[in-house]
Amino acid sequence: MCESLGINTVSYDTVKVWFQKFKAGNFDIEDKPCSGCPIEVDCEQLKQITDQDRNVSTRTIALELDVCQKTIVNALTCINVTFKFNRWVPHELTAEDKRKRKAVCLALLRDQRKEKILDRIVTCDEKWVLQQYKPCRRVVSTWGISRIGCKTSPN
Repeated sequence: MCESLGINTVSYDTVKVWFQKFKAGNFDIEDKPCSGCPIEVDCEQLKQITDQDRNVSTRTIALELDVCQKTIVNALTCINVTFKFNRWVPHELTAEDKRKRKAVCLALLRDQRKEKILDRIVTCDEKWVLQQYKPCRRVVSTWGISRIGCKTSPN
């Protein structure tokens, strides 16, 4: 069928399904309601919930509004709310924030053109491990498995 009608044609199985529907007398081409999660959320109600309790989880909101959790996550991004420091806060950039971001980006571009700062970055395949040993109560950066900087006491 693709050879004769072109690449933008539907598959044979799709034609077969629609033929069976039309043959049975069903000429309705609209989608029927399905039993999946509802995808619409009242944004005003969602905003009220996050304003009342900044620490509420997406799972709790989903149970309260009777929608799935992914729907809540998508709706929260649509109303510009983000989860920072264990609470929901509005994500708003002021004109000053935008000006600072632009200034930093322009400075980085200028430095790259002038001094090629990105050429000075060295990467390799070695694995560094950051470990915290309880006996000495400090963080020790080690390469591999050596225990640099810790004194062990006999048991």
